[in-house]
Amino acid sequence: MALCCACSLLSASCRAELRNYRDDTWEAPQRAARLSAAVKRYKTYEMLYFFFQIADEAGLDYTPLVVKRLCAHLFDRQGSQNIIVDIFGQKGRMHRSHDSDPDIIAAVAERYRQQADDHWQTVMKNIGRLKQDYRKNQNRQKGAGD
Repeated sequence: MALCCACSLLSASCRAELRNYRDDTWEAPQRAARLSAAVKRYKTYEMLYFFFQIADEAGLDYTPLVVKRLCAHLFDRQGSQNIIVDIFGQKGRMHRSHDSDPDIIAAVAERYRQQADDHWQTVMKNIGRLKQDYRKNQNRQKGAGD
């Protein structure tokens, strides 16, 4: 199974941590913080990827507020505001999208809930698999260093 681009980036972050891993120079809290940030970015990108998949059918005017509300309704997460604004923000936009109305968001969320749940299960499986691979490789490196 081919990994998606965002998952590949997360995998690359894990591999970079392993390449640079040294018991004497890398502290666990710093490493954990970097890996946690990589996982959070991955989750945000996967939520956005889902929205792009349903974009034509849903017919929404995606603004940062619409995306933020959909993230909350469909995934019970906020996502990275910086990433969301970078992708969906428009300089000079003066008016709020009518699609940000809570009733519209709730209706769209209800319509796509099952697809979102299925997508999120795949995301969590990818994260679990990468964490497992990371731990195996980390243990292997520790064993080789002894």
